[in-house]
Amino acid sequence: MLKIGDRELSQKDILVGVVLVLVAITAVWAMIGAKPKPVVLKPVNIPGGLVLEEGGQPGAGNGQFSYPRGVAVDSNGNIYVADSRNHRIEKINGKDGKYVDQFGGFLDVTKISNGDPKKLISLGTGKLNEPNGISFGGPDSLIYVADTWNNRIEEFTTNGKFKKAFTADDGFFAPRELVVDSLGDVYVSDTGHHRVVKFDPNGKQVRSWGAVNSKTGGFASGTKLGEFNEPIGLAVDKSGNVYVADRLNFRIQVIGADGQVTKSWPVKGWSKEQIDMEPHLALDQTHGLLYATDGRGKKVYCYRLDGKLVATLEKDATGNPIFSVPNGVAVDAGGNVYVIDAGTGMVLKLKGQF
Repeated sequence: MLKIGDRELSQKDILVGVVLVLVAITAVWAMIGAKPKPVVLKPVNIPGGLVLEEGGQPGAGNGQFSYPRGVAVDSNGNIYVADSRNHRIEKINGKDGKYVDQFGGFLDVTKISNGDPKKLISLGTGKLNEPNGISFGGPDSLIYVADTWNNRIEEFTTNGKFKKAFTADDGFFAPRELVVDSLGDVYVSDTGHHRVVKFDPNGKQVRSWGAVNSKTGGFASGTKLGEFNEPIGLAVDKSGNVYVADRLNFRIQVIGADGQVTKSWPVKGWSKEQIDMEPHLALDQTHGLLYATDGRGKKVYCYRLDGKLVATLEKDATGNPIFSVPNGVAVDAGGNVYVIDAGTGMVLKLKGQF
């Protein structure tokens, strides 16, 4: 018997008490789980306006962002944002604009791996350090994330379950972006090493593009066709052509399906400044358009695939600037354009330029 004060409790009394406590705990958890999820994207009702929806704000809460960089949209219209300085990926329902979930969490794997590429892909898996680019691909429609300052690529399911990690044979140096083609091959802009690296669907390195240093055998910046100076944004079309934002050469280069780089065109707005200058690319395959962000210029450029400038997105219907620091960009199945504004911590959905 258990005695409380002058009263002796029977086993039945204790059992009833335990059940009541469990019921109370369950009720509390139910209330927490039933808490409405914040609406991130809301319609913008400006007649003739370029912006269809917008939302988000600086912070670390659900549906908030701290210098977000990358964005991708899945086949169901769900939006994934690389919430860079919160070291996570946030998922937003594309139909109602509500926050859905998040995954990731901070861990600086480079400190515990001592730069060993093999350790980078085996330690702290599922954790992130300032993620940037996001892409979808493969037979299982996995999410690929450029885990920039952990110098690796990580794969997740659309529910945020970690699948695997990989890096270059000699390691990356701050990879900013990646893209997956129709065969499941993965292309990565290894920004600090001035190269683009191709991997097969199993994460095995296939080849690289860039200027090779004849003395060290490593890669260096270069200005010739097929050479790069801090490449960042990537996009791939259904024919296997890969478009590369060759940042400090102020141009977009195209790697053909045969692996040869035969085409490029200048982007006049890009500048040398490091701050806020991380141009990303997104392809509208249906309409043959390529979008490129300009963080310093506060613009998004729209090109045809032959390099002809179609439009410059920068002001709304009232003539006010749309962006502060446009960074990541993505296109959904309907041709709508999603832009991440790193400066304001917002996501914007814009009309496509077709």
